[in-house]
Amino acid sequence: MVTLADLVATPSLALRLVGGDPGAPVRWVATSELDDPTAFLEGGELLLTTGLRTPRAGWADWVDRLVDAGVAGAGFGVGLSHRSVPRALVTATAARGLPLLEVPQPTPFIAISRRLADLLRRSENDAEAAAARTQRELAVDAAGPEGVDAVLRRVARSVRGQAWSLAPGGGVRAATTRTPPPAEAVAGLHRIQGQGARASWTDVSPTRSLLLRATGSDGTGWLLVSLAPDTPRAAHATIGTAAALLGLLTARSFVPPGMASAVVDLVLGDRPAIAARLAEGVGHPLPDPLVVLRWSGTPPPAVWRGEDHAVLPPDAVGTPPPGARWGVGRPVPLDRAAEGVRSADAAHARTGAHRPLAGTGSLDDVLDADVVGPWARQRLAPVLDCADADVLLASARAFLEHHGARQPTADTLGVHRNTVRQRIARLEGLLGSSMDSAADRAELWLALGALGASPGRAGPPAAKLGAWP
Repeated sequence: MVTLADLVATPSLALRLVGGDPGAPVRWVATSELDDPTAFLEGGELLLTTGLRTPRAGWADWVDRLVDAGVAGAGFGVGLSHRSVPRALVTATAARGLPLLEVPQPTPFIAISRRLADLLRRSENDAEAAAARTQRELAVDAAGPEGVDAVLRRVARSVRGQAWSLAPGGGVRAATTRTPPPAEAVAGLHRIQGQGARASWTDVSPTRSLLLRATGSDGTGWLLVSLAPDTPRAAHATIGTAAALLGLLTARSFVPPGMASAVVDLVLGDRPAIAARLAEGVGHPLPDPLVVLRWSGTPPPAVWRGEDHAVLPPDAVGTPPPGARWGVGRPVPLDRAAEGVRSADAAHARTGAHRPLAGTGSLDDVLDADVVGPWARQRLAPVLDCADADVLLASARAFLEHHGARQPTADTLGVHRNTVRQRIARLEGLLGSSMDSAADRAELWLALGALGASPGRAGPPAAKLGAWP
């Protein structure tokens, strides 16, 4: 980092600090005689001027614009347009706290630019050397007993900020602060979820920068770092090293092939004690509490993942990538994990092209399956006893899904609309209900969902009927 004080300390420039903080970091030198030069500034510059003409709005407004643009300071060249720095400019910079330098006539502005470029180059070299040392120290930290915590502390010190290790869904695994990660960073995480090992997200502001990096090739976590605005670019290599080390510390490669699926089968098969011992043995304890996730398409980034179900911490679900469908069950204790299968399957049945993720909070969570299942079979018994029960129930579901519109129902089923009309009339006769009644339609919809989700059900398979809508 180069400051105004470094320029003032250069004897050949003969700069004089008129007022303000000489410790302000400076990133470049700009020269302008415009009334409003802010359109050509990015912030952090030392703006040089000779005051060729006094700004039309006055020096106070000129200073206000510079401060709003985030400049590091102003340098006024004397001996040309003005014999000394204008008193109004001195007053205005003092009022806004903007550092002000006097540049004597023998000192060309280009000399200040050259000196700053030299100082910046030296600063970058020093930062790269420091980053290399920090990277070696990070490797030692990762191999030590504190592992993740030690790596986070090291990277936070190197950037003079804070660091968080995040789960795939944005939950905090470890951090150097009790402050939760900024909401915009968590939102950024969800936007880049599923983009792979090179996924990253940044957000820059005048007061701080946020950098988010994936820590594993399979999306096992994230490193979020809050940086000081003047952090050297070399520090980004340090952050990359820290992300790679955190990925190794949380990698799934230590789970033997086939074990993940076996452990998930044991958990969902109501044998959590055996599954927990196996998971502990390979250094990846099962979460408690947990959620069961039913997936199709792309699987979730979970250590414990089976053929179509996964077991995750409640805050580690994340967002499905394009083409995937995830149904998330309600949180349950580990010793009752099997109960989460039913709500996960029901949630998955509610997913679709426009709803890739579905969670809890459905009827499936509040209705007792032991009560509603037998009721549904009894209510639909006149239809289930028919030889063409599959056809009638599929027609009923399609009719309800299309809000009673016969042509879309016919298109879905691949039949003529008159056929749909005949089937609906037959259903009404068998069930003693009217499809014109909202209450009767709701009752039929509930019964169809219960029939599809109920164990030991009769009639068409769940794949054809689905579960709760």
